[in-house]
Amino acid sequence: MQAPVKHKDVEIGGRKFRIRKFPARSGSFILIKLTTILMPIFTSLMPLFKSGLMKDAKEGSFDDFKVDDKVISAVMSQLGNIAEQDFAYIQDQALKVCYESLSAGLAPVLNENGTFGVADLEDDTMLVMGLTIHALVFNLTSFFQGSGLGGIVPGLISSRQD
Repeated sequence: MQAPVKHKDVEIGGRKFRIRKFPARSGSFILIKLTTILMPIFTSLMPLFKSGLMKDAKEGSFDDFKVDDKVISAVMSQLGNIAEQDFAYIQDQALKVCYESLSAGLAPVLNENGTFGVADLEDDTMLVMGLTIHALVFNLTSFFQGSGLGGIVPGLISSRQD
């Protein structure tokens, strides 16, 4: 059995960062929150899938998926519905598991009080968004690839009380 991966090192804009796993309880809430937010996006994309947008793609693969104006429009119209408070919470939780690798050691990107813990982030939108995305993808991808949903759903079905 392979040991679980507890962190991931990334480089963004010439700076090195370490991204750690969410605490289980925070990660669970973020997963529920993101699923609730993303479900309308998937729903809005279904007509595009059914219209043959992916007719050349292999089943279960997004390798041939073409992002066009219709897809971008559908996604952006739903992303505009995210409440600022929800976005801020998700971004804060994501940034709290990010650390910059400095010569003196790892420095937290976001302090517990919500202030940045490293220099030159308060006005670097691209770096902050990059870290947010890396943290969310690193922490949640395995759940959507089957280790989470695949294990939970059969358990819920088989634990039915008669």
